[in-house]
This record gives sequence, structure tokens and C-alpha cells, in this order.
Amino acid sequence: MKQVIVFFASLTAADVAWANCSIHNDTGWDFKVESGNSSNQSVGAHTTTSITAGKIKAVDAKAGKTLTGECKDGDKLEIKDDHGKPVLAKS
Repeated sequence: MKQVIVFFASLTAADVAWANCSIHNDTGWDFKVESGNSSNQSVGAHTTTSITAGKIKAVDAKAGKTLTGECKDGDKLEIKDDHGKPVLAKS
């Protein structure tokens, strides 16, 4: 019985880890992103990638830019430059 419970718990955790959203960075900044339970995800300048769904904290330490937000599984997001400030919007 223990093996079945461990397998089920592993399967449930794997399902959460696979949840992601698409993010397009339409700025010249390079962000390191923490989202969901994942850190050290990268969203480079003018690129599109997938990140783990959940609360988002993105930082470009070199330029001193930060942004926060949230993405749900399947969302398509875009980082835009709003007069020198990065903003997160659904695309």
C-alpha cells in the first residue's frame, strides 16, 4: 500500500511541475525568473520561452529592472517596456 501512495504522490507532483505558460519578452532586458516552484528560469531580450505556472518574480539585475505577476497553466504573457518600466500583460 505504501508504494501505491508514494507513486500517486510522485505522479501528482509531476503533474504540477509540467504546468507552464508561454512568455514573450519584447524588451531589451534579460530576466531571471522565479515562478511556481522553479527558479533560475531565463527570459532573454526579444525571446519567447515557457516558464512554470504560478506567481512570477522577474529580475534583470544588470539593468535594475523587476516585475511581478502571475501566470496560469496555458497562459500566454508578454513583457513590454512602458516608458522604461517592464510590465507584464496577457497576449
